Amino acid sequence: MMKSAVTLVLLALVPAGAFASKSAEQTRLAVKHDHLWGSCSGELLFDETGVEYQTEEADHARKWKYVDIQQLGIEPKKVVVLTYRDRLRYLGRDDRFTFNVTDGEVKDSLRAYLEQKVTRPLVSSVVPEESGVRYRIPVKHRKALSGTEGVLELSDRYLIYRTEEQRDVRIWKYEDVVSVGSTGPYQLRITAMERTGGEFGGGKNFVFDLKAKLSEPAYDYLWNKINRPRIDGDISTNR
Repeated sequence: MMKSAVTLVLLALVPAGAFASKSAEQTRLAVKHDHLWGSCSGELLFDETGVEYQTEEADHARKWKYVDIQQLGIEPKKVVVLTYRDRLRYLGRDDRFTFNVTDGEVKDSLRAYLEQKVTRPLVSSVVPEESGVRYRIPVKHRKALSGTEGVLELSDRYLIYRTEEQRDVRIWKYEDVVSVGSTGPYQLRITAMERTGGEFGGGKNFVFDLKAKLSEPAYDYLWNKINRPRIDGDISTNR
């Protein structure tokens, strides 16, 4: 009886979330990696040190420290690792590894974990549930050949684009947005630090047609979230 009481007291003293963070320190995903010819299967391991692809085909096993990942992209059923290593057969373009999730999917808990680990902005179409949204703007994301319709959400920490087209969903921390601009009350341009496939590009423009006039308070809120910390010299304000 005494031992049970002591155990309960000790458990009460453990900080909330301690056990949850323990399990988040190592996450595995069953994946398939396509090659130029054929494919192989294995597991992606995410832990404190980096990302590792474990497979029985030793020639295709890989391990990267977070600092050696140029861009990490996640979708519910896909993970893309862009490295700094040159692909000689492609005239020096950076080596890219694409993994398709074969069991389960990438959860928002993993997104939040990786957001704290990567040394460059995470590119994610995995987003959290709605929370603390200050402004909600119905939009169309205009792209080269087509577009998607959805909603831009401005919350205290994130700028999120939600749409039924999962690959087009995005979440940005404000400090990861390069700039924001507008040519009028019905258009908004977001420039984010995302590689576009052109290996020498430094960012990607997301141009949105607004279905309703952008209010001045909403634009001012967005502009200040992105620019005010840089002006004040405190980029950690939005963290």
